[in-house]
Amino acid sequence: MHRIFAKKALVQFALAYFVSIGIPSDVLASTLQSQTVGQRVTVEQLLKKIEQETSYRFVYDKSISDHIVVFNGDLSRSIQEVLTETLTREGLTFQSFGKNLISVSAKRQSQQGRVVHGYVTDEDKKPLTGVSVQLKDVKGQDSNTVTDTQGFFTLVIEGDSPVLRFTYVGYEDYEVKIGDKSSIAIILISKAKDIEEVVVNGIFSRKKESFTGATSSFTQEEILKVGNQNVIKSLSNLDPSFQLMPNFAAGSDPNQLPDIQLRGQTGLPDLSGEYRTNPNLPLFILDGFETTLQKVVDLDIYRVSRITVLKDAASKAIYGSRAANGVVVIETLKPKQGKLNISYNNNITLEAPDLSSYNLVNAREKLEVERLAGVYTATDPIQQLRLSKTYNENLHAVERGVDTDWLAQPVQNGVGQRHSIRLDGGDDYFQYGVDLLYNKVTGAMKGSGRTVGGGAITLSYRYKNFGFNNLLTINQNKSTNSPYGEFSNFAKLNPYVTPFDNRGQLQKIANSYPGELGSSTESIRVYNPLWNGQIGTKDFTQYTDITNNFSVDWRVMQDLRVNGRFSITKQTNESDRFLPADHTDFANYTEATRKGSYAKGNGKLLDLLGNINVSYLKQLGRHYITGNAGWDLSSNSNTNLGYIVEGFMNENLNFPSLGLQYQEGSKLTGSESLVRDMGGFVSANYSFDDRFLADFSYRLTASSQFGANERVGKFWSTGLGWNLHKEDFVKKLDLFDELKLRGSLGYTGSQNFNSFLSLTTFNYYQDNSYLVNNGAFVIALANPDLRWQRKKDLNIGLDVKLFQERTSMTVDYYQSDTDGLLSDVSLPPSAGFNSYKANLGKVKNTGLEARVNQRIYRNVQNGNYLNMYVTFANNKNTLVEISNGLETFNEKQDEGISNIPVVRYVEGQSLNTIWAVQSLGIDPSTGRELYLTKDGAQTYVWSASDQIAAGNSLPKYYGNIGLDLRLQGWQFNVGLGYRFGGKMYNQTLVDKVENANVLQNVDRRVLLDRWRSPGDVTFFKDIANTEQTQPTTRFVEKLNELTMTSIGLSYELDRLHSVRAIGLSRLRVGLNSNNVFVASSMRIERGTAYPFARAYSFTLQAMF
Repeated sequence: MHRIFAKKALVQFALAYFVSIGIPSDVLASTLQSQTVGQRVTVEQLLKKIEQETSYRFVYDKSISDHIVVFNGDLSRSIQEVLTETLTREGLTFQSFGKNLISVSAKRQSQQGRVVHGYVTDEDKKPLTGVSVQLKDVKGQDSNTVTDTQGFFTLVIEGDSPVLRFTYVGYEDYEVKIGDKSSIAIILISKAKDIEEVVVNGIFSRKKESFTGATSSFTQEEILKVGNQNVIKSLSNLDPSFQLMPNFAAGSDPNQLPDIQLRGQTGLPDLSGEYRTNPNLPLFILDGFETTLQKVVDLDIYRVSRITVLKDAASKAIYGSRAANGVVVIETLKPKQGKLNISYNNNITLEAPDLSSYNLVNAREKLEVERLAGVYTATDPIQQLRLSKTYNENLHAVERGVDTDWLAQPVQNGVGQRHSIRLDGGDDYFQYGVDLLYNKVTGAMKGSGRTVGGGAITLSYRYKNFGFNNLLTINQNKSTNSPYGEFSNFAKLNPYVTPFDNRGQLQKIANSYPGELGSSTESIRVYNPLWNGQIGTKDFTQYTDITNNFSVDWRVMQDLRVNGRFSITKQTNESDRFLPADHTDFANYTEATRKGSYAKGNGKLLDLLGNINVSYLKQLGRHYITGNAGWDLSSNSNTNLGYIVEGFMNENLNFPSLGLQYQEGSKLTGSESLVRDMGGFVSANYSFDDRFLADFSYRLTASSQFGANERVGKFWSTGLGWNLHKEDFVKKLDLFDELKLRGSLGYTGSQNFNSFLSLTTFNYYQDNSYLVNNGAFVIALANPDLRWQRKKDLNIGLDVKLFQERTSMTVDYYQSDTDGLLSDVSLPPSAGFNSYKANLGKVKNTGLEARVNQRIYRNVQNGNYLNMYVTFANNKNTLVEISNGLETFNEKQDEGISNIPVVRYVEGQSLNTIWAVQSLGIDPSTGRELYLTKDGAQTYVWSASDQIAAGNSLPKYYGNIGLDLRLQGWQFNVGLGYRFGGKMYNQTLVDKVENANVLQNVDRRVLLDRWRSPGDVTFFKDIANTEQTQPTTRFVEKLNELTMTSIGLSYELDRLHSVRAIGLSRLRVGLNSNNVFVASSMRIERGTAYPFARAYSFTLQAMF
């Protein structure tokens, strides 16, 4: 692309070559009329006079403007003669840029080499100031320069085949061989414009100006500004439609995969294990091939070139049965031609645990809570003596100053590091790229972490009209979980208990009670979770992935192109979890031969994919036609085996074969899956005069996953667009740089569920046999009509750019209807089965998305700028239709007794509805909760039949706000995320205050806000009431949050001459942080299973 633009520039500026001494007479043949000019004048006076009398314009450095030149003879001659006579004798030179532009400069003295002059502009032909021009592979003060205020540069070069490298902030790097030329014109391509002008869908590329789909694209630079942990987190900070659903349990666990939704929830949660993956997970495409969320999370963020999110039917229908949840297309960096380039990126990251959401009592307060709750009170005198003794022992510990911060025991400031190196180069025919990565993430909980190592080799070769590309990627991952178990185990421990005995040794039993609430003579032991970290516990998973992607590109003719691809992926998985016999999990086992366990899992995966695509484009006058067609074939197989062995008498016997037997009640388990798909698509685009646009796509997919009567799925989309800014009545407004109205409608599908659901499935009897044969029994009925979940997408969008592109805005309204949700159909008992799988159920999602970019300030000459962006989104989902199986599921949910709101599926309600019984508050006279029945009566009795829709956990409005400042090489970025209008059930108040086990640590509000005596007006019930609190509207609270998602500061050291002199073309250092703070309307514990953490990172980027 750079070469094309450079050639255009040469044609447009008539710069096939420059002259270094004079200008050809056919270019400067114009003559001056006779003038009266003094014998001694300045250069500025002379050139201004010539500009007044001719159409020529001059550019020159101010340092020569006062230079005195001497004239002899008549001035009514050609401009060439005048300039040659007056300038060259005074040590000045001039060059022509086109027919009307002349550059004047001082001659560069050089004993060796030759002088090259050049002119650098952007795509709009505006000169670029401060562009770094470097003679590649040559070090020293004279091997580089920068363009002046008019975009000109002069450089002394040596050698037969010199290569010049041009670099500028916000533009693509460019290299060019100048041969024996003495002058050159260069056009640099803006990274932002390159992104804006092309839409990449993973199969082919399209001009965005003629595209009617809803997409969003982000460059590597934009992704890194909002975080450098992984591409998933950065993307969620840029695009509000790409949501990471809050997980208050997992916190910042580095081994927890995120729950992602793109434009809302389209599928039902996994109720009975029928889905292979999250049913709402988008499709991920990496360099043209489908990949997994795990591999995207582990991907080196510095390898990413661009990410494009496909949201509506017009943009994603070509993926047919896999695209209902949206598509995320990731492109990695391609090799650059030229001599060897080396880039190095380093991150040192600190994971600092954030425990500010916890509000636990201290040792003295906890003892008082126990006393008020009657823990140390009994009716039996003997038991009372035991309880009083325990109380006095605990009080003595408090008086001695024991106040253990148990939350601080398993956490750490985890220091991790990432190193990535990229090497690339090549010539016009052959390019190569090598990527290496080592990424060690140290978690905020001791013993936890994640290590990723790997590399990629890219080879590209072009021969005549053929292009060959091969990408080999090898990655290895090991994820280690903390041996200390869940973080909530530490939050339960009492602060007046110490983890160490009197000798300073770690003790296994932290505390004991003489009977729960004084009702038992049996001692209750509380075990120290720190104990498990020193006895040889193992808990890790790992995988090795090898992927090879090969493609051939054949440019048959200028308008016709054929591309073929083949990909093979082989992955092996392994998991190990060893708990020694001395682990606290086995403390209550009576049989010594059952203590200690080893859980082992192994899996392997093989994916094959091949496709061929044909692209055709033709412009006939004002008609522009683009056509694409493709065919693909894929096979996905995986096998998993697992078992649990028990009976490990010694912690050093930590190999599965050293166990005594399979775990009681278990046996060797396994599963296998094979899915084969075949399909094809056609896609066409028509544009008339770049004003009226039309898109159409159609895809057929056949899959082994579905019933015999529904093997083939049909998916299509159509879109229309109107470039209003091309119309004369809009041009007259002189306001819009772009005003585009677009709309699309179409169908896509989802097939994330297991491969065997459409088949009659059998299992074998393994505990007995008949005539040395195993009998079989049916475990699932076939459904020959099982098909894809189909999603209809309607999208209406508007793209606007104003004020010379200082302001840009994109707005999209969408409505999606998902039909054929995978669900259970209940059967009568006489059938022998409770249910079978069928496509019953409908979900509707509606929403609005908007993004506004504002260029507040920009100085082209020095590269300084100030930009701001604001994004906004809302989504509402409604369950339109359910099956009788879901009605049965609701009944079972209501039968269960729980203190957590259960999931219920009711037509007309949201999938995110919170169900609870309406509360009238705590009765001041009794300290009991008063409920309102559906009939309007007041009662103290909680009933599941009285539950109402108490709120929706989805926020009404959510999005991001970002600020980007660059000033004299310094760059500052800050990003905020907001979520307003949603509700949430405050489980912390239930578990740690109202239903709190007073033998464990509790929230401070237990002591301050519980009801104690008649007349107390409180939010919480009687402190002595141990009845379980059922779901009630009393704990449904508004959730409004403002989060500082990222903040960063960096400096470009390559601005310094000393840095460039040692051969570094880029050197940047920076500091950034993620999850800096959360301002929330709700006080709730975050990170109950694994603590939340703030991430702080030091970054070093270098390029040689």
